[in-house]
Amino acid sequence: MNAAHTITAAVLLLGALTAPAIAADDCPREEVNEHVRQQFALYGPLSDGREYFGFVYRLDGEIKSAVSRSGRCTRGNCLTDTAAAAALIPRGAKILGEWHSHPHDGSAALSAEDVRGAKNNAHIRCYSAYYSKPDGEILSWEPGSTSVPVAMASRVSIGHFELQAEAKVLANMDSSQ
Repeated sequence: MNAAHTITAAVLLLGALTAPAIAADDCPREEVNEHVRQQFALYGPLSDGREYFGFVYRLDGEIKSAVSRSGRCTRGNCLTDTAAAAALIPRGAKILGEWHSHPHDGSAALSAEDVRGAKNNAHIRCYSAYYSKPDGEILSWEPGSTSVPVAMASRVSIGHFELQAEAKVLANMDSSQ
């Protein structure tokens, strides 16, 4: 199986960056879902031969992502340094989750590394985990899952992104500069 591999950012690093816990009824799940759909609309089409990873955070009432990109994937396997994304999270931000894309020629399934990375951060209040399949389907899964089968069984579709639309726009922007 071709699995996307990630280097997990140190849990202590995330813990140090996470603002004080927020009330259970203040977990902005729908706002995070919408933000994640927007991130996949932008980065999903660019996942041709590479993977994008983002930590979702809230700062001053705005939900944003700190994003890193893998190098070129080989045989569908990607190595994404999530610590690079963690380093971009502003001090005082409240971590809300993570998302990552699978390359267009990659696996539709979560890898053990994907599951382990989210589990390492599941202790963070309101933490959500998301990924996109190669066909553009966006899924959330239970970040506290202890195995790939458990994580796969917990997946819920939250949308879909167009594989080509945004990539064409960005390619045109890059060529004009």
